[in-house]
Amino acid sequence: MNINATLTTNVTGWRLRLQKSFSKHPRKQSTALFLLGALSTLSFAPFYIWPIYLFAMSYLAFAWQGAQSNRQSFAFGLSFALGLFGTGISWVYVSIANFGQVGLPIAIGITLAFITTASLYWGLAGLAYFQTMKRLPKVWAIPVFVSMIMVFEWLRSTLFTGFPWLLPGYISEQNWLFELLPIGGIWLVSTVAVLSAATFANVIFLKQHYRFASFTLLLWVIAGYLSFMPPSYVTREDLHTVTLVQGNISQDEKWLAENAAPTLSYYQQATIENINSDIVVWPETAITYVLHQVKPYLKPFSEDLSEQNTTLITGVPVWDEQRNSYFNGVWATGNGFGLYEKQKLVPFGEYVPLAKWFGPIFDLFGMPMSQFRKGPTNQPTLQAGELSISPFICYEVVYPDLVRSMVRDSDILLTISNDGWFGDSIGPLQHLQIAQFRAKESGRYMIRATNTGVSAIINEQGQITSQLPQFVRATLTSEIYTVSGNTPYIMHGNLSLFGLLLLLFGLVLLPCRRSQT
Repeated sequence: MNINATLTTNVTGWRLRLQKSFSKHPRKQSTALFLLGALSTLSFAPFYIWPIYLFAMSYLAFAWQGAQSNRQSFAFGLSFALGLFGTGISWVYVSIANFGQVGLPIAIGITLAFITTASLYWGLAGLAYFQTMKRLPKVWAIPVFVSMIMVFEWLRSTLFTGFPWLLPGYISEQNWLFELLPIGGIWLVSTVAVLSAATFANVIFLKQHYRFASFTLLLWVIAGYLSFMPPSYVTREDLHTVTLVQGNISQDEKWLAENAAPTLSYYQQATIENINSDIVVWPETAITYVLHQVKPYLKPFSEDLSEQNTTLITGVPVWDEQRNSYFNGVWATGNGFGLYEKQKLVPFGEYVPLAKWFGPIFDLFGMPMSQFRKGPTNQPTLQAGELSISPFICYEVVYPDLVRSMVRDSDILLTISNDGWFGDSIGPLQHLQIAQFRAKESGRYMIRATNTGVSAIINEQGQITSQLPQFVRATLTSEIYTVSGNTPYIMHGNLSLFGLLLLLFGLVLLPCRRSQT
């Protein structure tokens, strides 16, 4: 008893000293949170040191509990996010500086503005946490912390087309939580990751700590069980051969008029050399001619592919005269058919938001902005022989709800991209990791063809079965399976997430009800 009492007193005293330091030295703590946020990038691809993120998030939970004002809680959340996004998504600078035709100060300014905008959501989450906890007992700290982080991460992923990059759940690729993806997708996994951090930070200081500790531990045990006994939500069926063609055309040469014909010739020759494959895939805008210009030229080639029962799928710009607009498209030909137009465009990359006001500004800076138009919703899948393929162009694969809405009636997932915009930064590797999560969530093989890499085949368990290195011109031929069945996430969406949140709040409400009876 004496030992326990002494230990409790020491822990409580340590907690009080730490919380006082947040209120007395907010600038030092903001600096610490910034550094921890910066280190948290190491938890994502290509580093995978996932415990760093959980520890850093735990420290943020301490900081918010010790904050004494709206300003402090906002600053703590903002500082953490500035560190995270400053190191984790700063690769956008590569595209702006190398291909934006702007000077160094403007490129840096645009990059900082982008990072700051993403970080503001975390600052607002801290502000909302502080205001909410002013009205609630401390026992609510864990569920409120989890709720505020997830609500504002959802807003960051949704508002103004959204930017759902570096969500908390993406740290789980190499731990047990990855196995929860087929059940509830990235939002469920992100919630459990944040809950784990919050529990670690708070559990030993709360009267109901055993409830949160037991609940969080149970979730990890369930995930661990699934990792040893993968659930058979889907079953493999037919085997098919796929060839990916990685052209490795440098971004500054890709759209030059004199390179259009030689590039197309290379892709055609690479396809002929792999004519026995069931499907051949070229990357995003592999064809730099507009579709209606190149389609007559490719007609004999398409007929030859059809005779060999080979389907060609390629990225190509599309001009629609009736709609008077350009679209970023995916076209299937040969022993297949279909045209898909990209729905999720990259702001300031494929279109200019509020172009009436912002367009002239970027014209002044000399930035070569495309004017693609958003494709319609509810587009049909592509057909490759008897296979139904759900296509996603580049940035679209980061949207779990979009993928879920298209995948149910498809046999295979396909994403094409041109990550050459971002050079040898970590951006393309993070993009590849996100594609793995979409495959795991949906229980479908994912075909990923890119211009400069990483081109890869991802199986229904989210594992890369074969891939090409970056920055080489090569082809990759591999086998894929179609599957039957759907994962719980595809069938029910975020239902399991809402159930988790209800249980989490129930851990607080249950003892309150008992005390009233």
